[in-house]
Amino acid sequence: MRSYFFDLTGYIFIEPNYLYLLLLLPLVVWGLYRVEIKHSPSIKYTNTEANQLDLFSSFVWIYRKLLFAAKIILFVLLVLVLAEPFKHGSDSVKEQEHGVDLIFVLDVSLSMMAMDLKPDRLTSAKNVISNFVSGRNGDRIGLVVYSGEAYSACHKTSDYNLLISTLNEVNGGQLIQGTAIGVGLGTGVAQLYGDTTVSKAIILLTDGSNNTGDVSPMEAAEMAMHENIRVYTIGVGTNGIAPMPDPTPYGVGYYYTQVEIDEDILQTISDKTGGKYFRATDSESLQNIVLEIDKIEKKIHQKNNPKTPISATPQPFLKLILLFIGFILISDIFLFVNNE
Repeated sequence: MRSYFFDLTGYIFIEPNYLYLLLLLPLVVWGLYRVEIKHSPSIKYTNTEANQLDLFSSFVWIYRKLLFAAKIILFVLLVLVLAEPFKHGSDSVKEQEHGVDLIFVLDVSLSMMAMDLKPDRLTSAKNVISNFVSGRNGDRIGLVVYSGEAYSACHKTSDYNLLISTLNEVNGGQLIQGTAIGVGLGTGVAQLYGDTTVSKAIILLTDGSNNTGDVSPMEAAEMAMHENIRVYTIGVGTNGIAPMPDPTPYGVGYYYTQVEIDEDILQTISDKTGGKYFRATDSESLQNIVLEIDKIEKKIHQKNNPKTPISATPQPFLKLILLFIGFILISDIFLFVNNE
């Protein structure tokens, strides 16, 4: 019934349990009918049928039926008002739809081609980020990529198709090689600099340790802290060694390289900014880590942005109630005068 009412009017109910009072409607109709019979204006007397028909007023009879129906409708309207009808579309509700400003800072250095995550680290990270973005609603998300240098591949946006398209195209082939974690993080902070949004976060993914760049990871962490940006860091890669593709004139071969992730610095960055450090050793764990970050951010956003209590908007129903009350009062006066 509620779904049908919403489809018909666009209203939902804040206190829908009051609608159960409509189950009393048959009892109300029966009661009104009994009152109608008991207070009938007719007078019993002996006369011919022709004289009785002359005294019968079809207008008064129709008027009394309308009055009877008006009382039933009035009961229904009172129940609807008790259920606190609410109509979406206010500015306050639209403001609540906006969520987190989030920047992915993605390492695209050559070592991200290692195949300990399937099919490789970079592709696995792209798939996880793409799945995350596809499930968002109301967040503005941006993308920074870095190797020995960094750039903003996509400024924060709610156009997720644009973001995913850009993500699929990025690689580190055109960048100076290296792992400039500080520069990458600093570029992500720059995207959020001066942003007045309460909930701001960066998710930084890397499979190495900082070995180049003019900005150190700790300097970038200080910048993030001053902007109230939480930084979640993810170390991508297995422990020990990992297979790397080795293109040759005879096809793609493989060689093994040592995995060197500076977990201490990643942990420190997250601790300093109120985020958390994770280690992803396979594609599934990377997916689960991003989902966990999503849950953390949702809790923080709800805490920092408590929803404004929804106020009922029953004005149209109240106007109808006044209209029917006025009709009932006028009808009673009319019928009283007519009977006199």
